[in-house]
Amino acid sequence: MIIAIIEYNYVYHHNLIQKLGRIKKKMPIHVDIIARENTIYIVSLDDGFSTSFVYMAYLKAKNRRLDAKLLYARHIDESWFPEEIKKLGEKWMNKKISLKEIETLKKITITEHMLDRWCK
Repeated sequence: MIIAIIEYNYVYHHNLIQKLGRIKKKMPIHVDIIARENTIYIVSLDDGFSTSFVYMAYLKAKNRRLDAKLLYARHIDESWFPEEIKKLGEKWMNKKISLKEIETLKKITITEHMLDRWCK
C-alpha cells in the first residue's frame, strides 16, 4: 500500500476528489482519499495506475507548497490494533455481532490510528 500524507487545503482536496471521481467513472483505480483534521491521506494499492495517482497528488501538493510525505505500508504487530477492534473481532470470530457493534466499528478509522502511531 502506498500512502501520501498531505497538509489539508480545501481547494486542493476538492479538486483531488473531483479528479478521482472522473477517473473512477472511466476505469477501475484502487485509491481512497481520507481527510481528517488538518491532514489528507491518499491511500492506494501497489499497482502502477493507482500509485501514479498518489504520486501525482503528492507532486501537486509539493507544487502548492503544502507539506507532503510518501509512505509505503509495512508489517505491523497485532498489538497496534485499537482495543475496540480487537475485542469485537474476537467476538465476531465465534458469533455474530450486533448492528450497534457494527455501527461502532464503522466509526473507527484504522488507517488514521495506524498513521498516528507511525508519524507522531
